[in-house]
Amino acid sequence: MNFAELKKSLANGEEFSIYILEGEDAYFRKGALDLLIKSLISEPALNLVKFEGEKLKEESEFLGLLASITAFPFMSLKRLTVVSEYYPKADKVKELINFYANNDLSGSVLVIVNEKAEESLKKLPKSVTVDCKKQDSVSLARLIKSTCESENVSIDLETAKLLAEYCLCDMQRISVEVEKLICYALKKMTITKDDLSELIYKDSEYKIYEMTDFVAKKQTGKALLVVYEMIEKGETPQRLLVSVYNYFRRLLHVAISSMSEGELAKTLGIKEFAVKKAVQQASKFKVVSLKRAVDMLAQADYGFKSGALNIDDGFYNSLFKILLSN
Repeated sequence: MNFAELKKSLANGEEFSIYILEGEDAYFRKGALDLLIKSLISEPALNLVKFEGEKLKEESEFLGLLASITAFPFMSLKRLTVVSEYYPKADKVKELINFYANNDLSGSVLVIVNEKAEESLKKLPKSVTVDCKKQDSVSLARLIKSTCESENVSIDLETAKLLAEYCLCDMQRISVEVEKLICYALKKMTITKDDLSELIYKDSEYKIYEMTDFVAKKQTGKALLVVYEMIEKGETPQRLLVSVYNYFRRLLHVAISSMSEGELAKTLGIKEFAVKKAVQQASKFKVVSLKRAVDMLAQADYGFKSGALNIDDGFYNSLFKILLSN
């Protein structure tokens, strides 16, 4: 289930013994945990215990976890035991399965909060997984619109989607930016694309994506405007060279790979949202053009590091060559 389904499930009185909050979006993980605490227990100071998954490798800590799960709630119908970043070995999963099979734990709820997926935990009895991964820009646009409307501020879905993309679909940052935009819009009661341009700084990775998109469309002037804007905001040609080089390497890897998006995300060490964007963008280039761009940027990087090239010349010369050769 996702966050919205969790909220509906709790409102309908549906309960599970174990909740696995799993996904890379910290905003949704925290939101789901806060919702469980609010919905299931009274007196959190007495009925909420937290453990760190890494420490549970010690037998004494693991026994402490079991003791917490079996403890009775006090002035509350439930007691909540929360474990963060828990990726146990198979023998510990089996031990937990047997523990739940041999004990009456109706007054206890175990919540496991993990950034990464751990399939073995899903074997635990009476458990449910709450998907806390990053949402796509379309889903987040609806959430942004709903949040704004709750404050009597209007925003159209296209503008909301653009805001999500500016923030790389990171709900933590989106929530901060939405709060800022609502405060700004209280007089006119609407948020426009012009407001985004004035108030929201696009994530640097998004700006690299935007610049590369202009390169693919052979819109040289717009590509250079993005570069100048990044430099005005404090980026240096050296950092830009490295960022653009790494980005084109990603596009080339995606273009020639037969892996799924999930496999690519693990291999490249990036989020699936970033992989989806890379797949979309790589399709706008010929593979030979991507290879040529990577080679030119690698040569410029080597030239700078070896002292043969000035960093400004190296970066801009490479960028112009890519623009002219694409």
